[in-house]
Amino acid sequence: MPSNDINVRYRTAGGAIVTVYGRICAYRAECGGCRERSNSFDSKHWAQNHAARCLALPR
Repeated sequence: MPSNDINVRYRTAGGAIVTVYGRICAYRAECGGCRERSNSFDSKHWAQNHAARCLALPR
């Protein structure tokens, strides 16, 4: 399984993109603004919540 398959993207209030990579049950997420990351099983939920509160500008 290529780990760089983009699954979903969310835009933050500041305009940065939170990207969720992976498929099946192996996901990871990264914010393109503040660079915060999640490697948990629930990365999609983390990414959506992070995008709603992160004010970082895109890098």
